[in-house]
Amino acid sequence: MQFKNALLATALLVSVKACSFLPDYPCCQPGAEVVYVDETGNWGVENGNWCGIEPEQPTSGASCWSLPDYPCCNGNDIVYSDESGDWGVENGEWCGIVKQATTQKTTQRTTQKTTQKSTVQPTKTQNNGSYTMKPFEAVCTVNTDQTDCVEAWKQCGGAGMEEKCCQAGTTCKGSEGYKQCEPDVNAELRPATGKGPHGQKWCDTCTVYNEQDGFLWGWEDGKACEIKMCECNDILNNDYMDWEHEYPIGKKVGTTTRYWDCCKPSCSWPEKALVTQPVQQCKIDGITPITNYSAKSGCEGGESYMCLNQQPWAVSEVLSYGYAAASIEGLTEADWCCRCYAITFTEGPARGKQLVVQVTNTGGDLGANHFDLQIPGGGVGIFNGCSTQFNTDTDGWGNRYGGVGKRSECDILPEAIRDACYWRFDWFLGSDNPAMVFDEVECPIELTQNTGCIHK
Repeated sequence: MQFKNALLATALLVSVKACSFLPDYPCCQPGAEVVYVDETGNWGVENGNWCGIEPEQPTSGASCWSLPDYPCCNGNDIVYSDESGDWGVENGEWCGIVKQATTQKTTQRTTQKTTQKSTVQPTKTQNNGSYTMKPFEAVCTVNTDQTDCVEAWKQCGGAGMEEKCCQAGTTCKGSEGYKQCEPDVNAELRPATGKGPHGQKWCDTCTVYNEQDGFLWGWEDGKACEIKMCECNDILNNDYMDWEHEYPIGKKVGTTTRYWDCCKPSCSWPEKALVTQPVQQCKIDGITPITNYSAKSGCEGGESYMCLNQQPWAVSEVLSYGYAAASIEGLTEADWCCRCYAITFTEGPARGKQLVVQVTNTGGDLGANHFDLQIPGGGVGIFNGCSTQFNTDTDGWGNRYGGVGKRSECDILPEAIRDACYWRFDWFLGSDNPAMVFDEVECPIELTQNTGCIHK
């Protein structure tokens, strides 16, 4: 019975990934008989051992709305939705969820709040209004004296045994005859030790990828990992006072993604909008301006590229400036080119923080109220001008969509844009396409002095 409980606890991950997520429990052979069903999926038994039964592959008649060169998913785990439908990620690549698949999109839930956020504002420097972000270091100060606790599914009491503390994410449960440490989302916060309560490695960051039965999961180095509830508690439950927001909190609901394709911005072409000048474009060095706004994009064999200073930076703990491609409901490119919008993130580690962006680009693959944030190392996407500008491979830095997966991978980026890659993990706290609300604001001069573009 204890063995089965351990199996079920370990199997809390997304059902369509059960086999690959659980190296100790292989996939069953095709056609295996279903002998047990739980919230994670179907299970079989082969050679006396449990095995996971993969969901059926999409049939040839399955309807999939992926863009060209993007296949239908084998499973049905939704990680992103837009106007075309639902999307998943398999083998590190985007794929479309078949319409016939029955899906359930999970929501995030954070751990209990136990401390108050400091109201001390960071010191700003005098030269450019920005300040230096320190890399995020998870600090857990709750019950730090209790680190030598019993592992999950091990005995912690009963039968006259003095009850012992349980590892992070677990609670001592059972009868007077036998008690063991079992996963418990409401467990007392405690520093992470050993492996997570479900047998997987602890995540290095606090970036939430999924939530299952109240437990938070991350995704690092191509594998699922367990979020450190104690170390990440403060950052996942951070609250900001109204006075800390320098810009109004918008009421329009939107979505975000990220990219850095090195291509000439769409708003750099002439006559896109009524502006003082098109968005500044640069030569292949990313620094020297090109005044011929009809110059062909470097993504199409031309000489025009995105200027390297059109990258995000932190102004304070709460506020950053940056640039984005956008598509806004009810407006056209002539309306949004070179206008600025205050984005307030409503989920994920950066919840409550604000990013003011100037729109310099657009994209045919963007949905309504969709802002694609320009973040170096955020993925080259459909077009990859970085292969000619910086001699990257076909997928740029990291994955073609999503880019690098952790802060240390930013080290491979050119020095001129490396800090903005770090920004994603330091100020943005590794947030992964968080939801947000937004509204139009007057453009800060710090943004327009880089683009030279002001909407009239």
